[in-house]
Order: sequence, then C-alpha cells, then structure tokens
Amino acid sequence: MLRGAVWASVLCSAVSADHGVYSINDGTLVAVCGEGVVRVVHAPPGTTAAAAAAAKRSLVVNGCSPTADVTVTSNATTVTIRTAEMAVAGEKATGRLDFFSADGALVWSEEGPAAFTPTQDMGEPALSVAQSWTVPPNVTQGWYGGGQYQNGFVDYTNAPVQMAQFNTEAVVPFFLSTSGFGVYWDNAAWSELNPASEAVALSPTGSGAFKPSGAGRYCFAVTACPGRSFGCGNVDLNLTLTPAGGSAPRQSVLEWINLANSPAAHAACVDLTTPSELVADYAVLLTASVGQRAVQLHVRRPEQAAVTTLRSDLGDLVDYFVTMGQGRSFDEAVAGYRRLTGAAPLYPRWVYGFWQCKEHYHTQAELLDAVHKFRALDIPIDAVVQDWLYWGSLGWGPHWDPAVYPDPARMVQDLHDRNVHFMVSVWSKFDAKTTFYKQMDAKGWLLQDYYDAWNPAARELFYKFSKDAHFDIGVDALWLDATEPEFYPHKDKRCAAGSANRVFNSFSLETTTAIADGLRRDFPDAQGARVFSLTRSSYAGQQRTGAALWSGDISGTWEALRRQIAASQNFQMSGMPYWSEDIGGFFRPSDQYASPDYAALLTRWFQFGAFTPIFRVHGGSSNTELWNYAPAVMHNINATALALRYRMLPYNYAGFVRTEGAGYTMQRHLAFDFREDPVVRRIADQFMWGPAFLVAPVHTPSPHRAVYFPSAPGGWYDFFNTSRIIQGGWGARTSAITDFPLYVRAGSVVPLGPSVMYHNQRPDAPLEIRVYPGANGAYSLFEDDGVSRAYQAGRAATIAFSWDDAAQTLHVAARVGSFPGMLAERVFNVVLCGGGAGSGISPSHITTALTYTGAAVSVVLA
Repeated sequence: MLRGAVWASVLCSAVSADHGVYSINDGTLVAVCGEGVVRVVHAPPGTTAAAAAAAKRSLVVNGCSPTADVTVTSNATTVTIRTAEMAVAGEKATGRLDFFSADGALVWSEEGPAAFTPTQDMGEPALSVAQSWTVPPNVTQGWYGGGQYQNGFVDYTNAPVQMAQFNTEAVVPFFLSTSGFGVYWDNAAWSELNPASEAVALSPTGSGAFKPSGAGRYCFAVTACPGRSFGCGNVDLNLTLTPAGGSAPRQSVLEWINLANSPAAHAACVDLTTPSELVADYAVLLTASVGQRAVQLHVRRPEQAAVTTLRSDLGDLVDYFVTMGQGRSFDEAVAGYRRLTGAAPLYPRWVYGFWQCKEHYHTQAELLDAVHKFRALDIPIDAVVQDWLYWGSLGWGPHWDPAVYPDPARMVQDLHDRNVHFMVSVWSKFDAKTTFYKQMDAKGWLLQDYYDAWNPAARELFYKFSKDAHFDIGVDALWLDATEPEFYPHKDKRCAAGSANRVFNSFSLETTTAIADGLRRDFPDAQGARVFSLTRSSYAGQQRTGAALWSGDISGTWEALRRQIAASQNFQMSGMPYWSEDIGGFFRPSDQYASPDYAALLTRWFQFGAFTPIFRVHGGSSNTELWNYAPAVMHNINATALALRYRMLPYNYAGFVRTEGAGYTMQRHLAFDFREDPVVRRIADQFMWGPAFLVAPVHTPSPHRAVYFPSAPGGWYDFFNTSRIIQGGWGARTSAITDFPLYVRAGSVVPLGPSVMYHNQRPDAPLEIRVYPGANGAYSLFEDDGVSRAYQAGRAATIAFSWDDAAQTLHVAARVGSFPGMLAERVFNVVLCGGGAGSGISPSHITTALTYTGAAVSVVLA
C-alpha cells in the first residue's frame, strides 16, 4: 500500500498537508481526501493543475481526512487510484477520468475534457469553466440536489437549472446520483446545471414550433428575464405543447400562475413516449403576463439525458469533489460532503418545537400579548420571531426604537420566564442615516447599502452590531434576511475577495459565518453553545454555521405548497439537513380568515410543516396566530400538527443528533432508503421522516391522493389506523381534515413524549414506546441537557431499543453515558401496535409499563 505523498500546496489553504495527490498529466490531478472523497482539478491550457490548485483558496472546503490508504497502479495509458471505497482511473494522454465503486463497477465518467471559454469579468480577461460527465451505457440515474428551487420536481436528470441565489431559490452545488455517489462543484460564481443550447424560436406573441426526436423526457429552460437579473417579480408564465391535428393530448409543461417571486429562469420537463405523442408536430405557446418579447425558450432532448454538465461564468480551474461509500448510499455520500465542508451541529432542543412568526409585530406589548395568549389557550410554542421594522423611525438597521419597544431587555426576560425563546430579524443592509451605514462606509466596506461580507473586519463589525443590540440582552437567535443579497448589490463590484462575480453565490455563507464565529467566541455557554440562525439564502458549507434555510417569500396557494414539498427534499439532498418555510405562505389571500379553502390549505400546510426540520408559521401583512382563524381551524391544527410535533420530540431529537455525528438526514427523499427502486426517483410529494415514517402530504383541495409504498418487510402501518397494513406498490388514501397520509414501516420502534406546551415542560413524564411488528427494527433514544455542547464531550445518555420480531421481544439495552440532571429511573409505556392498537396521536392503551433504571431489560409483547 502506498501512503499518499505530502503536497500541501495543491489543496486549498484550510486543508491539512498530508493528502495523497496524484498527477494524471500536467493538466489534471486527483487528490485523495479520505477513503470516500477525492478531489479533481483540471487546469486550462498554459498552466498546470498543481499551480492552479495552489493558487486557489476555497471558501467552503475546510478539511479532509489524511487517513486514507491508497493503492496506485500505472501502465502506459492509465493511472488508477484506489481506496477502500472508490477508485479513479485517469487517461494520461487526455486527463479524462472514470469513477468506480469499491466493487469495481463503473459508475460515472468524464465526457471529454474540461471546457475553458474566454470571457470578460468587468472588462478583464477571464474564463468560464464547464465539465460534463456521463453514466455507463444502459444505465439511467436520478440526479438530485444543487440547492432549493421552485420548479416543483426533484429529479434533475437532463433538467436545465439556473444556479443563482434568489428570494425563493438557494444554491448549494452538491448533488446526489442514484448510481451511488455525490459531487460537490467548488465554484461560487453564477452557474448552470445542464445548460440548454437548442433554442425554440418564438414569435412576439410567444408561439413557435417543436418536433420530438425520440421517446423520453424533454426538459425546457424558460428564461423569463434574460441577463443576470434578481428574478422577475410577479410574472405569470404558461408553456404548452399542442399537437397538430389533435393527434395526442395537449401537454402543459409549465404553469407559473398566481405565484409570487418568479425566478429569472425556470426548468420544466415533460415525457413524450407514446407513438401518437412522438409523431406529432407541436405548436408551442409560451405566454408571459409582462415582457413577452424578452422571454426565451430552450430545450434539452432525451438523447442528452445520459450527460450531466456543470458550468460556471468564471473560474481559473475546474475543481470538484466526488464522495462515495462502500454501500453507495446517499447517506454515505452526504457524510463525505459534510466531512469535507463541516458537520451540521445539533441545535438546542427548543429549536425543534413550534415557531410563531408574522410580518410583523408592531410593538413590544403586541408581541408579549401574543405569547401570553398562546399560553392561555394551551397552544404549544417554543419560539417567537420579531420581523423587521422594530427600528421604527431610527432607520433600517439592528436597533430598537424606544417609542415602540421601550424595554427590549425586559421583553426578552419576560419571554424566557414563559419558556419562550426569541429570534430577531437582521438584514445585511443599512439606511444611510444610521451609524451602522456610516461606520461601514467610513471603512470602505459597503457594496451599495449592503456590507462586504467577504471582508473579515466587516464581518466582525456586522456581528458587533447585533451583539450590542440583541445578544447582549439575551436574544437567542437571528433571522438573517435577504442574504442572497437582494437585488445583487455585489454584481460587477469589487469586494475583499476580488471580483464579487467570482464569489457571487457565497454571500450567505460569509454572513452566517460572521454570526456563528462571534457567538461561539463571545457566548460559548449561551447563544454560542449551539448556534441557530435562519436565513433566506444558503451555500455549500453553511451547515457548519448553524444556519437553516427558509424558502423565501412564497405564495399562500395549493400550488406553492406542492412546490415546497419538492424544494425541501432537493435542498436536503444537497447535503443540508435544516430547512424551513412560511407555513401558509407569505403572500396570503385577502379573505384568509374566512375562506374555507384557505382554512383547508393552512391546515394541510401545518401537517406538512410538522415533518420538516424547522416548524414555523409566517405570513406577510397577516396575523398568523391560530386564534385569528375559525375555532375549528385552530382546533384541527393544534390537535393534529402541533400535538404530533410535540409528541414526536424524543424521536426527532434522537434523529437530529445523528445529523452531526453520522451525517444523517431526517427529511429523506425516498431514494435515500430505496435508491434501487426506479419508481421513487421522480416522486416529489412523499418522503421518509427518519427511518420509521412515510409522509405523503395532502397538497390539493381534494382529500384523495395516491401514495406509493416502497417494498419493505412487513409492509406499512397507517399511523391513524393500525388495522390497515399496506404492502408495496401504489395505493390511495382519503384523509379527513383531522388526519393525513402518514405511515410507519413495520419493525419500527418509535419513542413518543407527553403532550406539552414547550419542549421540556414535563421531563420526568413517561415515554410511550410504540412497536410496529412485522420485521426486526431498532431505534436509539438520545438525551442530554438540550442546550450545551457537553454532549460532544460525552455528557449525554443513549438508550438503544431493538425489536426481535420472531420472538416478539423488545430489548432495551443498558444506558450508555450520563449527564447532570439525568433521570436515573423512568417509565416506558410500551405499546404493541396493530389491530387498532397504537393508532393516532393521543396516548394509546399500554401493552406493558416498564420501569427502567438503566440496566438492560427485555420484555415479551403478546
């Protein structure tokens, strides 16, 4: 075995100096960053890969494991580099690479050389960069990730996706393939996945012609705002294909109707597979509510689907990382990405409760009154958010106007006394009349009215503004709004990193880093122990800063809800485990409080939101507190979504601790657990929640929906009626407003907590342990103090449950670990589910009550 040679300069400056680096030829190198991660560098003509890599400082990659054993073989044409988990073979003559799994299967290949195209950046000579890859012949793949987008689907195979930060879209250039690997594209410039080059000519009224070339998936790029614009505002778009002579059904390809904040470009795909669909010539009609003449349409055809391309506007090299595990699972690929870019730390336990938010609380009294009413009405809540404008007449910036918030420190203390935590909105921009603007401007640290987030000193000053106004009085977290940043004040500007165009998509990473670094240094035992921030944008590596994304200013419609279900999954397939949304939509209908349709929508949205990492309501110009709606609406939401979220806290918290320690993902597209099932690849409206739950949210006014059940030993229990056990395949579910399609995999062991009004209200209450027989299974309960970093030093306790289905026996292992305040003895109310037992949200009839003292114990359930 050859240990990799030491060549520190080849990797970015933050990476340690003992990695194996192997030159395929002068223009290509492969660096081994641990057994499951390799880095690939291609240099443009006239330079070497070693020189290009040495000159680069990555904003994202912060370390690689130096432990990989590497076997290198070489012949006249090829260099092959093997670790225990993957192999890379490079052609010496061309530098082209093939990637293999641990068992020797070819999974991916570069399709020709990297592309370097001359361009200009603010008048200076520059290069755009691109790389294409292909899957082996007769192999199809599902392709996911890249961030969060509002296109409403999840499989980006052949899809042309514009990768630029926007109000409702977030760029994270990490991708997963069902072939069993992940790819991180280390370039923060404006980028594209699968650029579509074939234009469809359109008339001034949006009409054109299109002819299929073969059976398969056709993906269209609809450019609503040509150029590098910050979205298109509230434009409506409609793309249809109508076959000549009515020989096949009319195809609706894109409907962006009554949806706010249109991205500048949309991706939309349609399958044309039947003979009647393929023989037809199609009339194309692309209509836009504004700016019709500017709209452009391009297409990618099925014969291009085997090739995946990534392109960035600017770059000095092609630089990407491939992650793969021996099992070729999504979890292994994501874990490799997080080893490379940073772990996603566990949040305080209260963060996993319910968040109350609206735009906005106007006064200190209004906010406190709302919290008091939550408690009076027994509606669970763990956090409340102050949106913008608390600065009143003082000007845009992080300061409290005493006319409306006379004593913010006392307000925070009052909230904490009621076991409610507090988040405050902070922007990265300032009014010119404020001291914040003047201080930044005096140092030359402004990009228009936003600060230069790539300047370390400016980041420190930005953090200090909120330290003085917020953290010093006990504010628990910040809501970092508009971190794209809004309207691109950095476009075509110089910043501390040089050209801001080269780091275009990384503003949010730098801003969340500013807050995380400051808190961890100044408040290590308080807000900095487990940093939590909420942001409207994201970038690769941002998970290490404790920042969660929310999906921006979306519309309160059924279609917007459907699109959030897809967006949440693709974001988390980008290696980012924490996502949120405005439950109910930001832009809500004027009759929201009286409309039966909106009441149903809001209830269904809460039911979906209960199975997302951060459970938060929000709405523009709205009073989002539940009592503003009909009593039945408040009851249904409280009795379903809120009650279930709080009962599931023990299950959820134990799952989320794995996001840090094992690179786990709680909200899981079905391909995480059923990667080899081709049916799951395009399912965008179902997902797993941890290992046990299959969630199929209702996202239309109809109570009926189809549900796909992947093959699983023992089948799937209906959570609301355990008399129903469904085997694999498609099924249907009709849901009353008080339930929804929720299923539990046979063999699951699910710990449920008591009904509470906040996360730690009844720490000594019995836990209900539901066992779903039909297969073997296991789950581990995790407990600690819920707030500190002591768990990282081992001051935490784990209790492992395992179910032996043949013996009908639940084994409870001896407790591992301890922490101050731990219950030495506790009661587990064990429920054997099935035949109606263990149905629904309320506590179930107990099969066996078990007093647990920390010693191993087994109990037969009959």
